[in-house]
Amino acid sequence: MAEAISAQTPITLPGTPASTPISTPAVSIVINTYNRGAWLDDALRGLAGLDYPQFEVIVVNGPSTDDSAAVIARWGGAIKALTCDQANLAVSRNIGIAAAAGEIIAFIDDDAVPHPQWLRRLALRYADPDVGAVGGYTIDNTGTGWQVRKTLCDRFGNAHEVTDFFDERPLNTPGTPFYASLLGTNSSFRASALRSIGGFDHAFAYLLDETDVCLRLVDAGWQVHYEPRALVYHQFAASHIRSGDRVARTLYPSAVSKAYFIMRHGARADATAAGQEIDRLLQQIMLANRRMEEAGTIGREHRHSLDEDLVQGIAAGKALAQERAQRATGDVALAPPPPFRPFARATGRRIALVSQGFPPGNVGGIARWTALMAEGLAARGHQVHVITRSDSAEETVRFARGFWLHRLAPDEGHADAVAERHDLPRSHAAWPARVWREAQYLKSFGLEIVSFPIWDLEGLPLLDDPDLATVISLHTTYAMARPFKPEWTERPIYGALVVDRVIAAERAALARAPHLLANSAAVLAEIEAVYGVAAGDRATVVPHGTPDPLITREAAAATREAAMLAGAPIEVLFVGRFEERKGFDIAVQVARGVLDLPGVTMRLVGDGLGAEALALIDRLGAGAILNDPRIRFGAGVIDRDGLDDAYVAADLVLMPSRFESFGLVAIEAMAARRPVIALDAGGLGEVARPEHGAACFADGPDVAARILGEIVALGNDRVELRRRGAAARAAWAARFSMDTMIDGAEAFFSGVAAAREGVNHDD
Repeated sequence: MAEAISAQTPITLPGTPASTPISTPAVSIVINTYNRGAWLDDALRGLAGLDYPQFEVIVVNGPSTDDSAAVIARWGGAIKALTCDQANLAVSRNIGIAAAAGEIIAFIDDDAVPHPQWLRRLALRYADPDVGAVGGYTIDNTGTGWQVRKTLCDRFGNAHEVTDFFDERPLNTPGTPFYASLLGTNSSFRASALRSIGGFDHAFAYLLDETDVCLRLVDAGWQVHYEPRALVYHQFAASHIRSGDRVARTLYPSAVSKAYFIMRHGARADATAAGQEIDRLLQQIMLANRRMEEAGTIGREHRHSLDEDLVQGIAAGKALAQERAQRATGDVALAPPPPFRPFARATGRRIALVSQGFPPGNVGGIARWTALMAEGLAARGHQVHVITRSDSAEETVRFARGFWLHRLAPDEGHADAVAERHDLPRSHAAWPARVWREAQYLKSFGLEIVSFPIWDLEGLPLLDDPDLATVISLHTTYAMARPFKPEWTERPIYGALVVDRVIAAERAALARAPHLLANSAAVLAEIEAVYGVAAGDRATVVPHGTPDPLITREAAAATREAAMLAGAPIEVLFVGRFEERKGFDIAVQVARGVLDLPGVTMRLVGDGLGAEALALIDRLGAGAILNDPRIRFGAGVIDRDGLDDAYVAADLVLMPSRFESFGLVAIEAMAARRPVIALDAGGLGEVARPEHGAACFADGPDVAARILGEIVALGNDRVELRRRGAAARAAWAARFSMDTMIDGAEAFFSGVAAAREGVNHDD
């Protein structure tokens, strides 16, 4: 039974003496789900991040018609999987209770994720044997504001918000007119107390189910408490009851519950007042429906449907209350639960990756690397946070695809302090200030390591934080980019006040950073040479990786290769920003030469033909490429799927970039079984090698002509072109796959954490 598996584990929480033993009773977490398969997997992955020694997870799947059953099946024996044959939340909750073997039963929604300390904070309150229920504070779908903190309810089921300083404990007396009412997605109950009152009342198909339980617990002599530090992030997924923006689809279930609650509890004290409350409810909700119609939120037909739901639901709730008037308890089955099934906690590292850009809004090299690293590390069981810039002043925190995504706005209020402390231009200080502040909060998540890119020194203040291990990831720097930024050199004041100061700050950071992560030996060597800093054993090279695009495109790739072998025109693909640093001028000259080659076409995909790109084309005398159907320009940045489709539709990929810290486009092409033609610059020389099916050329005035010669040769020997594609794919699988990159990153971050732990142990 549950009592036999309780534990007293010496655990230290902030503000608690290290010698104080803290009770950690076994907890059963129940998730009741219905047609939310897209959210459920993340909810379960979020539970794996809990810092608690013993808990099990019970998932009760309603009559779902989506992929919920398949999601649950993927978790296999890690969870207790049950089903509910009706869309009734109280019935589903009772099925979960019947299967719960823990001393504490906690409920969380299928669209919610807890703070890692959630269970520890809840469990603290159960040291008092009179406590029957504990609820925490719930953060709304922005991840930055409150949905619910302390709420009291009356005996008509009306909610009353109170301040954080309100002490709900004196209200815990039978017959109280007001009592603490916990939110279902962040509630917990002593199993023995919950079973003693019969669990949930099946009359509450939706709404007020947990409010009814809290009231019955208090009337039975149990205490119901709030624990403000037990946090849950609630993401408000759409349901059969309401849309994602919280507009009701139907009011019938909630109207039944509300009327039933009023007549079940309120009428016992004052039948007249209960009747008045029913009338008030009817008028209030109908008025709200009318105003939504007037505002255009809902249409006339929707409004009339909601009004009808309300009338019929109230009548059904009143009848149900009369029918069940003699029932004193809920409807849970009281058979012994199956044995406790511990849920495996994630044992990986707790890592924050900082990147101002992040897909889908930004698909640049650092943004793409960060996204791949976050998903790959999360899939291996590491707890990952990505700190990125919001597109607006609004901030959000979401848990999706297994990791936390913090979209934040620069902190102008602390920019001056960061600028002064690190001699940064103020324009570059507001974002590092915000990164620093978020990292301080993430220490409550157990954050161990922060990795930030050298570009813009996004996490610079964290180098001084003794609680965290910091990593600088090495990509293009300001000093390396300066030769390709004429606007910097043409503005000497800007160069002196901004560019030179950033470069000086980069040099200082590189000199004292404890850990450096490079994705090519070339970028590491270039940085050491440019800044005169020896990285030594502080630096590790982990080559970039990319997912396999052929998992869903093998047939398309094979069809394209067959057409090429049969004599279809050779398609050359250029991918990169339309600027000279990325070799766009070389690509334009190649495109001009393609016009003279029969059987060759070319597609250029980048950031769109703006004024500067058009001026460059005109300067090179290549205006003819703009009107020839054999040369096609992308309209702008394309999404990930579109880019992978473009690789598969091509035969050769051209990447004449003049500097790359690694060359992500090259390995994306290789993953798609397409050979690469590139410049021997930066990290590209480590990727675009002959043994990898590539051709690599030194930059020079005749480089476009040499590239065209290579295209002609491969067009004349298509078997060789296919062989090179196969060699490219083999090199990707051996050196540049996602698994290879994450293997290297895991080893690196484990070493970083071990070094930090060793320092702390020595201290």
